[in-house]
Amino acid sequence: MGFGMWYDGGNPSCYVAPKSDYKSPEDFKEECIAEADGYYEVGPVRERHARWFPVAPEGIDIDGGCYAFCSAGRGSFAVWVADVKEIEE
Repeated sequence: MGFGMWYDGGNPSCYVAPKSDYKSPEDFKEECIAEADGYYEVGPVRERHARWFPVAPEGIDIDGGCYAFCSAGRGSFAVWVADVKEIEE
């Protein structure tokens, strides 16, 4: 898994990336702001955990597997997360 936008119900929700890919949360936020390119307001950075699910967890409307947030534990890894909000013109 690399840096990317995650969606909730087809709407942009947050940027997510493995914590191990960045020296600091500030580095991650800089990439988020650059990627948002003025289209999204980027919220504060926080740490969560994610893992690959071979079958999407209940409530996620995807056929097949996907990455999703989870509790720390077997198969999980730390990720940086920054919520996004579309900027109204």
